[in-house]
Amino acid sequence: MNISRLIRRAAFCALLLVPSVAALAAPSRVEPLQVSAQRSTTMAVWEPAQVRGVVLFSSGHGAWPERYERLFQTWVDAGFAVLAPVHVDSMKYPERDKFTLQQSLGERFSDMRATSAYAAAHWPGKPVAAAGHSLGTLISTALGGALATLGPLRDPSVVAVLGFSSPGKIPGLIGPDSYASLAVPLLEVTGDKDVVPGFVSNPADHLYAVETAPAGDKTGVVLAGGDHNLIGGEPEALFDRARQLGTAFLQAELLDDPQARAALAAPAADGEQWLRR
Repeated sequence: MNISRLIRRAAFCALLLVPSVAALAAPSRVEPLQVSAQRSTTMAVWEPAQVRGVVLFSSGHGAWPERYERLFQTWVDAGFAVLAPVHVDSMKYPERDKFTLQQSLGERFSDMRATSAYAAAHWPGKPVAAAGHSLGTLISTALGGALATLGPLRDPSVVAVLGFSSPGKIPGLIGPDSYASLAVPLLEVTGDKDVVPGFVSNPADHLYAVETAPAGDKTGVVLAGGDHNLIGGEPEALFDRARQLGTAFLQAELLDDPQARAALAAPAADGEQWLRR
C-alpha cells in the first residue's frame, strides 16, 4: 500500500478547509490525552449539560479540532459530547516534524483509541458515533469496521459512522473490498464540486464507501455546488444543509429519534442527489 501517497494528497485536501468568519463556540475544555507510553497530545471536548451520546471526531490531514467548531456546536445543542484529538499531522501539533508520513496515519488510530477510552470512562453506556472530514472520514470508517485487512482497527463502541467527503479511491490502499467489513450505518455527505487537483478528479469517488460497503444502512448525499470546504462553512446554505443532515443521522442512529429517521427518509431536496443502499 502507498501510505505516503495517501498522506501527501490528504494533506492538500485538508488545507482547503477554511474557518468561517462567523463567531465560533470554544470547546468546553482541552484535555491532555496520553496516547501511549511514548506520546501524548491534547483533545478538545465540547460537552452539553446533559450528554445523550458521544461523537469521536477525526479532522482532515493538517487540520485541528477548532476548525470545526460551528459543526460541533450544533451537535452539542442536540445533546452530543464531541471529542476531537489533535493528530500528529496537525499544523497545531508541536512535534509534527518528528513523524513520517507513514507514522502519522498509524498514530491517528492510536489517538482515536485513547479518545474512545476517555469517552467510555466519562460517559459509560452512552451511544458512540465516529465522524470525520476527508482523511478523518477514512479513519472513522475504520473504527466502524472498514479496512479490516490493515489490522484490528474496529472500535466496538462505535455504532454509526458519519463522514464529510473522503480521500476517495486510493490505489494500493482503498480497493473493492476495503469497505466490505464496515459493520455499522454510514452517512457520507459531499458535493458535486468536491474535486482536488491531482487527487480526486471525480466527485463521485467520495461515495465509494457507500457504493462498496454492505447494503442496508448506507447513505450518500451529494449537494449541488459543494466542494471540499463544504463542512468549513462556505457557502453558508450548503454548510447548514450538511450539518442538518449529519445531526439528523446522529439523532437517528444514536438516539433512535423517529423524526430524524423520517427526515433522512424524505425525498431528496432540490439540488441534492441521494444514494441509499
